[in-house]
This record gives sequence, C-alpha cells and structure tokens, in this order.
Amino acid sequence: MLLIAQASQDEILAAFAALPVPEDSVQGWSVGPTAPSGWTAARVEEEAALPESWDLVVLGEVGDPRVVRVRAGGTEQRFVWDAHDASIPAEAPAAISATLRMPEVAEPFRLALEEHLLGETTAEEEDLALSQVAEAVHGEASGLPELGDFTERDVLLDRGDAERRRGLAEEFARDGGRWVLTEIGGDWFTVHDPDAPGLGPGALDLDSAPGADRPVLQLSRGGGSGVVLEDRDDLLEAIHWNSVWVEQFDDTAERSAACDALAAAFGPVTGQQRLRELCRAHDVDGDPLAQLLELLNIPRAALLVLDGDPSAPEPLAVEAPGGLLGGLKRLFGGRR
Repeated sequence: MLLIAQASQDEILAAFAALPVPEDSVQGWSVGPTAPSGWTAARVEEEAALPESWDLVVLGEVGDPRVVRVRAGGTEQRFVWDAHDASIPAEAPAAISATLRMPEVAEPFRLALEEHLLGETTAEEEDLALSQVAEAVHGEASGLPELGDFTERDVLLDRGDAERRRGLAEEFARDGGRWVLTEIGGDWFTVHDPDAPGLGPGALDLDSAPGADRPVLQLSRGGGSGVVLEDRDDLLEAIHWNSVWVEQFDDTAERSAACDALAAAFGPVTGQQRLRELCRAHDVDGDPLAQLLELLNIPRAALLVLDGDPSAPEPLAVEAPGGLLGGLKRLFGGRR
C-alpha cells in the first residue's frame, strides 16, 4: 500500500512501531521525508492503526492494489474496481486531489491508475503496480511529498579491452543509439541513456560481447546515492547511502555481504577496513560513490558521466556496421 498522510515522518513511524516484523524484508514498511506542505508518504504492507484526525490517501489494500481510500475532515471514501472494469471509478482522482488540496494531481493520478491497474495483470505486475503509479505522479505538484526512493540518474560501469568496448558501442549504435558508451580511463567504461538518465542498462544488456560474465556496477543518484553489483547469474548486491527514507529492516548483514562481494569482484582494494566501514555506514559525509571508486581503484571520471558534468569525457563515436559484415554480426553476434 502507498500511504500519503498529513502527518510528520516521526508521527507515522510511531504509528508503524506496533506492526509485526515480516519474515521477508521486502514486505517491511518504509517512511519518506515530510514535505513542507506537511504531507508524508509511506509504503506499508499491513493495516496500521492511524489517528482518525489525519487526512490521508491510501492506494491499495492488503492483497488488492485496485482500491483507493481517502479521508478528509474525518470523512472516509472508498473506491474499488477490478481487472475486468473498463475504467477506474470516475470520482477517485478528484477525491484524491481534493483530499490533498492539490487540484493539479487529479489527471496524473487518473492516467497512472488507468495505465497500471486496469486489465489483466500477473501477481508480479500487481506487486510493482503501486510503485509505478507513485513514480508516474511523483513531482506532479510542488506540495506532494517524495513518493519513493526513485533513481534520477544511473550509469553502468564495466571494463573491457578496446575490441569489447568498440563492439558494444557499435551494437548500441545498431540498435538505435539509445545507450552510449564512454571510455573513462584504463579499460573502464560507462554505459547510460542520455535521454533518460534514470533508465540505464543492466548486466544482461551487455551479454553479447566477450567478457560479459564478469560482475558490473551500477551507480545511481536519487534520494541519496547507491551502487548495485550484479552479473548475469545470481549475484545481486546493493547499498544505498544518505537516504531520506526510514526502513523497517536493518540491512547491516546485507551491507557486509555486499562489501565482501565488491572486494572479490574488483580487488585488490586500497584499504579493506575503510571499504568495510563505508559499506556499513548509512549516512556518509561527502560523496560515498567517490569514496567507493577511490577504494576500488576505479577512475572517478565515472561520476562526471553519472552527474552529467560538462567536463565528462565524450561518448565513443562509432557507426553501426553495415553491409555483409554488419549482417553477419547481427546474425551471429547479436543479443542472445
């Protein structure tokens, strides 16, 4: 469920304190920062006892995302639909905007709910639907609180010899040029989408080139700074620093595992203890990504690309292979 309440972060944390701790950390609650307007957003999978004096909007109920509840001045309304309905209840978007006292969000909420919560959906799609709705309406009004810890910019960071780098750049050009490859020093390079900075590729998108079985890093900004270490198999470790969201679960153990995985993937490390301290810290003075790259001996030019700095290196300029050679590469060397 996505809760938007006219209450402070501390007040919502106090209300959630009595909720049971789920076995799966993914089901834990998280509470965002309070906006200057006084509204705060939270994600929660259990019904919590909330003061009746709070004005609030709730998207979804336990086991059913196709529900909207609003409460203003002690009066509550509930709107429900199912996957076979042709539209969401017509009054729901207006009720949301009236409760929030933000008339400009009615249409964004309507469009988002109709896009993600109409028609047949799988269980996996339903699990993601409310996050997609939140991301779609995020920032549509200055008074809205942060609706999620969304990625605003990210780049994929990898290494490979000149042949691999050029092969990938040619592949990206052949596929329409959505992603660009930037050489940042040594064998290191980044891949990102300049038109959609928060929607970069993953490890599987590099699987057509030699050396694709090595772990890669994803660096991100948005609600703090983060790093994801992944490969094409089952390796997936993530750390986020300086988040303004409060999580129910303590992820110290996961952070330690991520530290070990980073050292194994990119060692030898300059200062193993410093790396461990950085990984375990939730809040870091300065730029945690800059400190991480220094410890892993990775060129800091990656951050110039990530942050869209004008002094960042230019992307590698290539043309998509054409003719017979290009056809053979597409036939035998394309994505699997």
